[in-house]
Amino acid sequence: MAASHPSNRAATAREAVTTTLEPFWRPLARWGLRKSAIDRAAEPPLSPWAPIDLDDDATVTSVLQLSLDIAVVLLSSGEGAADTALQAESVAASFGLPHATVEITFTSLTMAVGRRPGRPPISVIKVVEYRTIDLTRMIRVTRLIDAIIRRKITLDQASAQVEQITNAPHPYKFNTAIAGWSFLAAGVVLQLGGAPLAAALSFVSVFATMWINRLMSKAGLPAFFQQFIGGFIAGVTALAAYRVFENTAVDVRPSQVVAAGIIVLLAGLTLVGAIEDAITGYPVTSAGRVVETTMLTGGIVGGIATAIAFFARFGIEAPPINPTFYGGNPFIVVLLAAGVGAAGFSLASYATPKAIVLAGVVGMVSITVYTLCTTNDLGAIVGSGAAATTAGLIGGIFARWVGLPHMIVTVAGVAPLLPGLSLYRGLSGLLSDNSSAALGQLSQAGGIAVALAAGVVFGEWLTRVMRRTQAADL
Repeated sequence: MAASHPSNRAATAREAVTTTLEPFWRPLARWGLRKSAIDRAAEPPLSPWAPIDLDDDATVTSVLQLSLDIAVVLLSSGEGAADTALQAESVAASFGLPHATVEITFTSLTMAVGRRPGRPPISVIKVVEYRTIDLTRMIRVTRLIDAIIRRKITLDQASAQVEQITNAPHPYKFNTAIAGWSFLAAGVVLQLGGAPLAAALSFVSVFATMWINRLMSKAGLPAFFQQFIGGFIAGVTALAAYRVFENTAVDVRPSQVVAAGIIVLLAGLTLVGAIEDAITGYPVTSAGRVVETTMLTGGIVGGIATAIAFFARFGIEAPPINPTFYGGNPFIVVLLAAGVGAAGFSLASYATPKAIVLAGVVGMVSITVYTLCTTNDLGAIVGSGAAATTAGLIGGIFARWVGLPHMIVTVAGVAPLLPGLSLYRGLSGLLSDNSSAALGQLSQAGGIAVALAAGVVFGEWLTRVMRRTQAADL
């Protein structure tokens, strides 16, 4: 009997190892957890509806147009550039253009496909216009992507649905959405150890800020000045409340109220998404978003600094800043506050009720992990990274379980951990000529932001690996 070839023996050994480790390496696939649109996009496409003649300019352009329309909704909703490109390319492949490529540069999207020699490539260009994030719109688009990849919808039907989705009104009124931002602010104050009165003041302050900024946006005021107004209102509210209750039994710390306002304003800038693009291989897009976020954060800092200087003019100085993260509130209060804050962010982004509840659960899980890390002297940066990784993993599982995009759950879950307090400490250090301490706090704020982004990306990657099927390896 002839001996088998070495390559055949190696292949047999690899197959045996793969079969043995499959339950451990891909447990979510083995348990039958539902695939998300991004999971299907990562797998080889099914056979397209029909082969496309690349010389048919109208059909090719229609496919590229549809793919970019979907990409615009995803990117404007805060989705990372890498996942946006992957899903747009999977849509094109499902309609017969497997070699179409997407290029994302900040707010500009280009999709092109090459053709036979002698024929020029066809390309479509779109620019993302900033508007209010509507996560319900994102949910509907990802469900459409899933239907396209599974060949349940034709090109004409998909095009009609995208137009309907983009033109649909928000699922609830503006006042409800800004109440979500206010709940996020109130939750952050309670996380920082603030009293219920301080949380209520922060709630009212953020509600007023969002209403004023809406009016300013309609008047065409640039976003930088809107952020300045938000920072100024947060500073004025905090210092005025401190002055009123200074000699009473009510403990109102300006640092808590201001930090909550900063976190709300930062959450609307998709800071985590900007860093995520750098991690996932889109440095140019990330650089543009980081510069934009930095400038708008400068508006927040300028508003707070103006408020502090204004009150100092009348002899009202902010108290020394030395707050602990939790203050005197019991952990159960911190836990519930984190859940309320995460759910508030999701509500402010027009998410569905199911997504709001899941975001709240992930927010509570995140703060629990953060607390375990910080109480064991691992520091805020390590704690933020561990909490975000857990949020990415658990949030990804929950999102697939109920059929939602992972970003809706995970990003909302880490929103209460944004570095508002470190930014305020750094600003106060600069204003008090304590530059060394200020730089340390600002560096910590940057480290926390990077840790949150890296943790979310890594946690979601773990979920995808555990849900990955053998088809994705072909």
